[in-house]
Amino acid sequence: MYGDGICDLGNDKSSATWAFDDTNYSNTESSSRYDTFEQYCQFLNCFDETTQFQIHINTKPLSHTRIHLDIQAFETVSEELKQCVNEYNEFMHRRFISDSTYIQEKYVTVTVEESDYNLSQRRLGRIGIEKLALLHKLGCKTKMLDKPQRLTLLREIYRPDDLSEISYEQMIKSGVCDKDLIAPYSMDTSHDDYIKLGDYYTQTLFLTDFPSDITDSLIKDITTLDKRLLLTINVLPQNPGAAIKEVKDRLKSLDREKEDSLSRQVKMGIVDPKPPRDLKDVITGTENFLNDLKARNEKMFLANILIFVSAKSLEEMDSIVEAVEDKVAKSGCTIKPFTFAQEEGLDSVVPLGRNDTFIRRTFTTSSLAAFIPFNVVEIVHPGGLCYGRNKLSHNIILMDRKRYINAHGFYFGASGSGKTTGAELEMWECFFRTNDDMIIIDPEGGFTKLVNLLGGQVIEVSNAAKTRFNPFDINEYYGGEEDPNPIPFKSDFIISLIEVTLNYRDGIDPVARSVIDRCVRQVYQNYMKNPCEENIPTFLDFFTLLKEQPEPEAKYLASSLEIFIEGSLNIFAGKSNVNIHNRLICFNTKNLGKQLQVMGMSIIQDFCWNLISKNQALHKNTWLWNDEVHLSLRNQQTAEWLTNSWKRGRKYGLIATGMTQEVRDAARSEAGQAMIANSEFIMLYRQKKTEIESISQLMGLSEQQISDLQLCESGVGLFKAGNSIVEFNNRLDDHMKLFQYIQSDIKNKNTRPGDAVAG
Repeated sequence: MYGDGICDLGNDKSSATWAFDDTNYSNTESSSRYDTFEQYCQFLNCFDETTQFQIHINTKPLSHTRIHLDIQAFETVSEELKQCVNEYNEFMHRRFISDSTYIQEKYVTVTVEESDYNLSQRRLGRIGIEKLALLHKLGCKTKMLDKPQRLTLLREIYRPDDLSEISYEQMIKSGVCDKDLIAPYSMDTSHDDYIKLGDYYTQTLFLTDFPSDITDSLIKDITTLDKRLLLTINVLPQNPGAAIKEVKDRLKSLDREKEDSLSRQVKMGIVDPKPPRDLKDVITGTENFLNDLKARNEKMFLANILIFVSAKSLEEMDSIVEAVEDKVAKSGCTIKPFTFAQEEGLDSVVPLGRNDTFIRRTFTTSSLAAFIPFNVVEIVHPGGLCYGRNKLSHNIILMDRKRYINAHGFYFGASGSGKTTGAELEMWECFFRTNDDMIIIDPEGGFTKLVNLLGGQVIEVSNAAKTRFNPFDINEYYGGEEDPNPIPFKSDFIISLIEVTLNYRDGIDPVARSVIDRCVRQVYQNYMKNPCEENIPTFLDFFTLLKEQPEPEAKYLASSLEIFIEGSLNIFAGKSNVNIHNRLICFNTKNLGKQLQVMGMSIIQDFCWNLISKNQALHKNTWLWNDEVHLSLRNQQTAEWLTNSWKRGRKYGLIATGMTQEVRDAARSEAGQAMIANSEFIMLYRQKKTEIESISQLMGLSEQQISDLQLCESGVGLFKAGNSIVEFNNRLDDHMKLFQYIQSDIKNKNTRPGDAVAG
């Protein structure tokens, strides 16, 4: 096997394997399923007779993956937090890490025949770009497996309990590579119908006795059994011209058989001879098959469907086989084990690109497409945050928002739907599973308890608060990539801040603008000579300089700003006295006076940009949650900042999230519409009937999904991630200590211990 994952199979054959994402199929309306079916037919038809391919669906227990759900608390944290962490880990184990929780992974393996590696590499590369692009149209992202990834996949079959990492570093250190890394510790092939690989009893089965009209849910029924199994569809496309000739020859043979049957009946004295019913049905089916190949966009394939099961005892293996038999029987099919050919079956079911079995059946494109591998979108990103359980497949949802082009998002949900609690659980997960900085803008004061529990810094922004926050805070990265000099950007912010604070509806006049810019440049002179915290100026320093300027406009500005610097609204006049270096900061603006709301929000947003630009230079991500985001969208300046952050934030490592009850609250303004357009993550909880039209336009939901959104329980809903829509259940038990810190509805205090509540 080469480093790029291409495997030399011998006899000039090479193969490569791609992982592909699932897409919504079984939970969509009939028209959508038809479109998906037709596009999958196009995918099958794009392969010619010079290639063969396999479709794999690998179902395995979550406990046998390298996904780690436990979170760790530092020894220095409070006992209260340690208790919350321990209870949360126990909850995750009960819910997800038991042997009853399974995940699915889907792959396609393509085999080509070329004389050397370079030719195989080029051809497989073209297949990955051209043919697998048809899966992209279905919403299925694909990724070619490299050598360590492909070896890991094969080892899951040969050595299921070996979860150690396969990497080039490990190969170099151990001197063990390729086959030695994945070969079973022992292999017993002395039995007729099963093989023992190490401690596991394994059996390869094949699907047979297909009915003329098979349901498209068969593959889903088998692979959602929550049993350890690997299902493989081996496909060998046939040359269209040769296929038609072969079917015609078959028809001629059947016609001769029919004539022979009629002739025998005449000799026996039968007055009205008729062909046997079975023969007549075969002829009719073959004629229809030929017509499909000639008139419709159908090709002919030789294919088989193999199922590989494994268990630690013969009894358990037999029970899995019985469960598969029950599912298959409902579709009118049967399964049989390979007898005296289990080794060939094993070689043909694993993702290597070989088909050494004698079982091959003829299919048209549409009949083969009935074994469609799609079910519902599954999102299981290693290292991702947990967003509960997939409501349809019951599998865990682990999502890494950083994987998407725009990681920004929104939480929408009616009051009591679990929206805020869901966002708090995302914060909890983010705190323990990443090292990123986190900022929360909290107009209602609802996140204070959780932030204090986590040891974060709550900054109460109000006239009565003792905390002080300096709008002149700056760092050398403030200008971002555009300009290494941060002062022009800070000057622009101070001009805008004074403009909104003093309510200049038509904008500050040019003279006043120049005066402010001059004072900003002068007040930062010491800082620019020696950039350190001690040299960062304050609003009071700026005010002192402003009063010294000779222009009348300066005198007017100074008089207007006096209340905010030396008067009763001077909360932003001095140096910051809070720990702004804490990785979790929450701005509580619940008690911020009306006269300071716009000014305060502008300063908070500037602080956010200060941190975002600094973290970009440090190659660090910044998460921002803005609750009641519609309040910031009402003011032009704060709305513009949000819009720019949503548009530019990706290259600065920003992951921004807005929260509000109704979609129309955010979509009412052009700024909100632009933010939604630049968000690939949208979380929807229970919605009012009046919001359904807005939701439907935003997400393109089915009638069933729309109905579910109006009736779903608290903590249940659906979300959009990229082009995928996933229905989720993220409810938490209220007896957990953590619930006391994330509950937002006072009515929840009346629930009984052990009740499931929004999470």
